[in-house]
Amino acid sequence: MSIENEKTLEVYNKKAKTYIETGIKHDNLNPQKAKFKREQLEKFIKTNIGILPKGANVFEIGSADGTNAEYIKKLGYEITASDIAEDFVNSIKSKEINTIQFNVLKDEFNKKYSAIFCWRVFVHFTENDILKVLKKVYDALEKDGIFIFNVINRETREVDEEWVDFPNEYHMGAKRYYKYFKEKDLNEIITKVGYKIYNFHKEGGENNNKWLVYVLKK
Repeated sequence: MSIENEKTLEVYNKKAKTYIETGIKHDNLNPQKAKFKREQLEKFIKTNIGILPKGANVFEIGSADGTNAEYIKKLGYEITASDIAEDFVNSIKSKEINTIQFNVLKDEFNKKYSAIFCWRVFVHFTENDILKVLKKVYDALEKDGIFIFNVINRETREVDEEWVDFPNEYHMGAKRYYKYFKEKDLNEIITKVGYKIYNFHKEGGENNNKWLVYVLKK
């Protein structure tokens, strides 16, 4: 576990409630935009996780307030949500979702899953962290299992990495570590671990290329 990730998790452990509250405030600034983004993400989740038979076991890494886990459950899947911060875990449990406190860089998966979902979490991982997580997830997937995650596209940034706090969206009053990846570099890491890229696209930002979104298959 890198010092960058460790220090970032310290922020989330202290500021999880702030993250949830400012996220709601940000969405309320433009409800139509927030609704559209939510609908697009749910469509993506349904398109990709929806290929699995109903009742399949799905694990989410870094569930935050549990919105994605709640939707996956509604689709008919056995979802296990997870996060580091206790306030996040309590927020998810209030939605009657099976939830555990889990650090993917330190803790071990206790069984195999048909799919593992990890949204806006890799942004806080160094390259070595990502390699470790990709390997650990690969081992935790069933045959032909899928892993869904996203990273911020390095081509939209001026630096490879930085410590930053947002002035409005998800403002937390403390800087967190962010790592950015070029598609070519990340593809090499993915291939090295043994995954096949089942689906890929770019989305978000002014030019619709802020995020690199991956659906990998074991």
